[in-house]
Amino acid sequence: MKVDLHIHSNLSDGKYSPSTIVQYSAYSHLDIISLTDHDTMTGILEAKKAIQTWSTVKLLAGVELSTCLDCDEVHILGYGIDECHPAMQQLLTKAQRRRKRRVGRILNRLQYAGIRISLEEVKNGYCTESLGRMHIARLLVKRGYVRTIREAFDRYLSYDIQTLVPKDFIPPQQAIQIILEAGGVPVFAHPTIDLFDRHIDTLIAFGLQGVEIFKVSRSAIEEFYLETVVKDKKLLITGGSDWHGYNQMQNLGNFYVDSARIQPFLEAVNLA
Repeated sequence: MKVDLHIHSNLSDGKYSPSTIVQYSAYSHLDIISLTDHDTMTGILEAKKAIQTWSTVKLLAGVELSTCLDCDEVHILGYGIDECHPAMQQLLTKAQRRRKRRVGRILNRLQYAGIRISLEEVKNGYCTESLGRMHIARLLVKRGYVRTIREAFDRYLSYDIQTLVPKDFIPPQQAIQIILEAGGVPVFAHPTIDLFDRHIDTLIAFGLQGVEIFKVSRSAIEEFYLETVVKDKKLLITGGSDWHGYNQMQNLGNFYVDSARIQPFLEAVNLA
């Protein structure tokens, strides 16, 4: 079976709606997908309804939480979560408030560059509570300040703005604990080798259960190293495209993981 466990919709920083993603997944002959929007699970209900039409696709409820560990940005994926779990809902609400505050601060900074975009414009322009730099970038293009999203990030939203307006993260131990409380499986998202080596043992101590090894642009040598260490530590293995829909050279379904390579994980979330 073809599996993609890392997909973003327009309810966070992706391009397409959850129902469109389900439809594209069916067209691309994906068998199992997971919608893993940033700090929101709002799209899961829409995706579940779409699955009733496109019944060849199985959906795994997911989320991607932004955390910080020793000054490093660490993303934690949660799979098989009850999206209505009170602790998870409370955590996501707090994360979305943090995102809005940061977007407001970034917009204030951009005024020094002559850019006049209000927080209300950003909020009203997108159907999401999980705001971020991508939404500002798209408005910069729409308003004619830049020609492309890449230019928006290069000129206005890259390293300098992140230094001036640091993210307000939740602690990884809190993210992992609440994923577990909500009946989910916490997974270390797309780590580089350096990030993995620095933090894997600490995250395991917090309750981490898996690592996202298979991803676009991961070399075979990196896969071999991570797979060897992860199996030695008796963790689950996952993989996904981290698809957002903006790269015209990467269609949904171009990258997938063979289910045989992540069988223990699929068994853990009752999808084997």
